[in-house]
Amino acid sequence: MKYHDRAPLRHVGDVPAMGAERYGGKLAVEYRGDEYSYAKLDARANRVANALTAAGIEPGDRVALYLENSLQFPESLFGVLRAGAVAVPLNHRIDRERLRYIIDDSGAVALITSPVFPSVGTDLAESVPLAFVPGGAEGLEDYNAHLEAAAPTFDRPERAFDDVAVQCYPSGTTGDPKGVLTTHENLLSTVQSFSSRGGADPEDDVALCFLPLFHMYGLSVVLLLGLYNGATVVLRTMPVAPELLSAITEFDVTQFAAIPAVFIEMLEELEENPDAYDVSSVETLGSGAAPLAEDTRRRIETAFDTPITEGWGMTETSPAGTTDATYGVRTGAGCIGQPLPDVELRLVDPETREVRVPWAALDPTAATTLAAHGIDPAEEAQVTGEIAIRGPQVFAGYHEMPEKTEAVFDADGWFYTADIARVDDDRFLWMVDRADDMLIVGGENVYPAEVEDALFDHPDVQAAAVVAADHETKGEAPVAFVVFEPGVEEPPSERSLRQFAIERVPTYAHPRRVFVVDDLPRSGTRKVQRYKLEADAAERLAGPLDPSEEL
Repeated sequence: MKYHDRAPLRHVGDVPAMGAERYGGKLAVEYRGDEYSYAKLDARANRVANALTAAGIEPGDRVALYLENSLQFPESLFGVLRAGAVAVPLNHRIDRERLRYIIDDSGAVALITSPVFPSVGTDLAESVPLAFVPGGAEGLEDYNAHLEAAAPTFDRPERAFDDVAVQCYPSGTTGDPKGVLTTHENLLSTVQSFSSRGGADPEDDVALCFLPLFHMYGLSVVLLLGLYNGATVVLRTMPVAPELLSAITEFDVTQFAAIPAVFIEMLEELEENPDAYDVSSVETLGSGAAPLAEDTRRRIETAFDTPITEGWGMTETSPAGTTDATYGVRTGAGCIGQPLPDVELRLVDPETREVRVPWAALDPTAATTLAAHGIDPAEEAQVTGEIAIRGPQVFAGYHEMPEKTEAVFDADGWFYTADIARVDDDRFLWMVDRADDMLIVGGENVYPAEVEDALFDHPDVQAAAVVAADHETKGEAPVAFVVFEPGVEEPPSERSLRQFAIERVPTYAHPRRVFVVDDLPRSGTRKVQRYKLEADAAERLAGPLDPSEEL
């Protein structure tokens, strides 16, 4: 852990102060022409902390942030934390009813919002005693006026290392979101784990952040990690390919992370306008949230002339977990690599939690093999299981949900994730699917990702998602939704797509129906919302599948 004030850093709110001492006038964050140096970011965060304290905010209070990826986000985030409060980032891509639910569930006593969201901000302000927006509005205090009246220095209250710092509500794909209690220790341990992987000179890095800062990855692994290491963070609000590529060109961006759907859009823009952008500065690429097809991986690495890494993590893990190697041993698309430093991980039976692959077999620092632990890599059942993880990066629990928290932890501190992975003979991990998404088709386990990968191999398919539908004799069976590549002149028939899939997956796993759609419904973090597709499939089918629909 880095040092601040002659002691190991123990408070996330001190990151700008540490940066101001070390880097002073160096550019910390940029947003569409507006810039903050490390010193200015620290002063702005202090003004926010003073303004909140003067307004009556106390340590432990929840303050909701309804903000885009602009300079207002980092200054508000660090200001809230310096005041001793807990930041509750709100997803501005979800509906107002769910936003009100989150504000109510979190117990937020204040809201900081942006003039970018005038009507929603005014609406949400009715749910809290105190609200701020630049310029002021009906029912909202003038954020700018309060900061102008506040001092640029602040004597923050003491907070414990294990006190909650951030309370995110991941959008998920089903049900009401849960408040994830993330402590100062969780966040700082995460950035230290990623920092420990090494790099040429992180202080020379320029990170492009267009992943939403209300999402734990953008907040922790891009913004916080970049500022922790003295990098410059370029903020953008939307994953629009021309704007992102222009930012890379203008600022000589050295690293960024994206989900596969955004990478595909960037590739298409680069292929259509190859002379419009210069991406030669990029040194590190990351992909997550969904498996990356091998062909897409090759295209990305060719276009940016640099390796791309995949990994795994969750909001609940801040989001530390695993990452693939950038150099050295190179694996294929879909490999999520090995555990990060200071992270313990094992694979267990999803039903009984019996250990299938112990931490001792997965520890990347240990000179061992799977066979040394009595594991046969050729036996799928021995090397596939639910990921259980333990470490200082793992969250403290779900907000006011003790039963849910107890259900996902055991007495030894292992967190059971419901994510399914397998380990290969070289002890690299590969993502399989969510245990929650697994189908049981006539007694056989089917993971949607395996069927989706098969469909994605079709040259005319840009995206695919597989969900369960009721089946007369098998209980449930897969049905698929596909999005075609732009410009497909002769779209393949439903039957040919089903036949394409059945040649690549076990017979029982083939999709009984394939529906063509213009786009897949996605959450604010661009994950496919399977529950919407399940409802769509049920409406289209108007009853259970029957055996006549087998191939």
